[in-house]
Amino acid sequence: MRGREAEARRNDERVLQAALEVYARDPAAPMSAVARRAGVGQATLYRRYRSKEELLARVCEDGMERIRDAALAAAGAADPFEAIAGFLRWYRSSGTTQLSSLLGMFEPVEAQFVLAREGNEAVQALVDRAVAAGTMRADVSGADLSLLVAGLAGMDERYLELVLQALALVDAPPLPGRPLAPADIERPWRDAMPDGT
Repeated sequence: MRGREAEARRNDERVLQAALEVYARDPAAPMSAVARRAGVGQATLYRRYRSKEELLARVCEDGMERIRDAALAAAGAADPFEAIAGFLRWYRSSGTTQLSSLLGMFEPVEAQFVLAREGNEAVQALVDRAVAAGTMRADVSGADLSLLVAGLAGMDERYLELVLQALALVDAPPLPGRPLAPADIERPWRDAMPDGT
């Protein structure tokens, strides 16, 4: 039984990653395209997810869980700035930066906002720790970093390293405007809900 459960878990991980890649490229793709990319039968996919919307909601939850867990794991790094750098390198290459492309493709539920909040808090804790250690500029928030890295997702690693060097400039002139808050990132998802709550 344990072997079958492990295989089912591996299949589900493949399906969720495949779905993220497929729908980020082609929102109109059928579920059969996900099954093909994941290397599983359509019957297997439909047994687990009854509809495309259900699959997309789970893809979103899985991505947010991965972001939260990676940020929490990064907190164990001895060097606070290296914790930020390691997390951002993981985030850029993880595929989870594509989650925003799923906006409007399913109706978000409150549990997903809770997951997003937990992830934002974990990233902000990394930022707070690096700022307190004097190794990162103080006028950048965790939400700023999430937006920055999402923009760098398809670009060469050189540009992430450029961002990291800029973050380490603790004596740089202050940035204009205010740092982003988690609510700024959450707002488009909230606006996609039918009642706009």
